[in-house]
Amino acid sequence: MTKKIFLAFTVIMVTISGICIHSIVSRARNELSGLRKIQAQISDENDKITQPVTPTSPPAGVTGKPSEKKEKPGKVLTNEQKYYTGVTDPGSINILLIGKDPTYSNFDIIIIASINEEDKTVKLADIPRDIFIDYTDDILKELKKKAPDFYSEKGSRKINAAHAVGRMINYTPENARFSKPGINFLADLINEIFDVEIDDYIAVETDGFREIVDYFGGVVVNVPVYMHYEDPTQDLYIHLEPGVQLLDGKKAEEFVRFRQGYNRKGEYFTWSRSDNIYLFLKSFFEQHFNLKNLNKIGKVYEIVKRNTETSVTDISETYKYVILAKKIIDEKFSIEHIGIETSGKKTFNGALYELLKTR
Repeated sequence: MTKKIFLAFTVIMVTISGICIHSIVSRARNELSGLRKIQAQISDENDKITQPVTPTSPPAGVTGKPSEKKEKPGKVLTNEQKYYTGVTDPGSINILLIGKDPTYSNFDIIIIASINEEDKTVKLADIPRDIFIDYTDDILKELKKKAPDFYSEKGSRKINAAHAVGRMINYTPENARFSKPGINFLADLINEIFDVEIDDYIAVETDGFREIVDYFGGVVVNVPVYMHYEDPTQDLYIHLEPGVQLLDGKKAEEFVRFRQGYNRKGEYFTWSRSDNIYLFLKSFFEQHFNLKNLNKIGKVYEIVKRNTETSVTDISETYKYVILAKKIIDEKFSIEHIGIETSGKKTFNGALYELLKTR
């Protein structure tokens, strides 16, 4: 029984994130019609260029109201760094989804999955990994004292390194929600900047992503453009042709990690990786997220147990998510994207950062 409950919980958590340990999106719903038929046929046979955006109104699907908060973190972490609008709705369940960088210790993906049972929505906010964090002098002094090498390291002020900051200063807030200082620090940072209280978290390893995609038989996706990129330092080699195709675990990882590369003419361009993540998420959700697959215990259980880390370990708390998973399936919750906007870029200590759009 414990295995069944854990499996059901993991499927909902991992699927909500698009099993996307490597990075959400825009308007992909219309492109997914008919993909199930294409998938069947295949099995039988066998930032758009991103531009700075500074809108004056909240993104579609966002109320502009902050989520209800349980407790404010006791320690101030930033110099009044506040996102310009609300990200989640009051009363939502907010889960932090983390994709671990396969090469470095930073987090490659940081996503807030906000589940609103009243509106029957799952809203996904993809936090850009290169956002500059304007830490207070107290935090910086403590970091410099306890970890001087990391303090001077390029990229140490990015949000994807925030958990490392928390770990190195041994961040121990009163009434800590989680057992790890780094996760507590990141969660409190998100609370302070985005006004979102994190209820739980799940972190997924790259190997688990590939294994799970393969176990479910792949995912049919309409790859929007020719994607080519190579980075030997990360052991990352991406080569995808455009068009509808069945992606296995390896190709799916390439798809969700692509954010820059070269077209057929050899011209460099940047791409909104979140668009790929959302399209993959929607595809996986529609093709594999059903009650039948909740019964696939053995192999899936082994994969997720080996490759995930989560705050949900209590059996009663886990069962709560099992019930929620069934509700999302039965009542056909919609999946929506909430774009986190930036206002420009800056270079600091030799690293390029994105500047969050603030109040």
